[in-house]
Amino acid sequence: MMKMVKNSVWSMLAASAAVLAVSCATAQPATIKDGAYTAEQAESGKAIYERRCGACHNADFYRTAFSNRNNQALEVMFEEILVTMPADMPGSLMDSEYESVLAHILSLVGYPAGDQELSYASGTMGSILIVPPGQ
Repeated sequence: MMKMVKNSVWSMLAASAAVLAVSCATAQPATIKDGAYTAEQAESGKAIYERRCGACHNADFYRTAFSNRNNQALEVMFEEILVTMPADMPGSLMDSEYESVLAHILSLVGYPAGDQELSYASGTMGSILIVPPGQ
């Protein structure tokens, strides 16, 4: 009797693992069109963007940048901005300021807001893919 119970438990665990594996395999990766930032975060990045970025980089610049990074993780673009911008003082902003600026850039280009803030430390940017605007 005990052996039958053990076999039943193992069978249920195996079936559950199979269902989980199939659902993970068929899940679509998140993209920046799924709302990767909040409207509040984008608004908080607006002043920094205007003061530190806007003179050199307008919306058309970023439309091209996003178009050239199809299916690249958003984290890669964030890290590039983090270590190279602003050009006169790379890395001079706090991570939260860079996150807010990137949220503002996404908003400026026309990507929708969502209900989760961009967060570099959480690692979620690594699973959010860039898709070109208009696709």
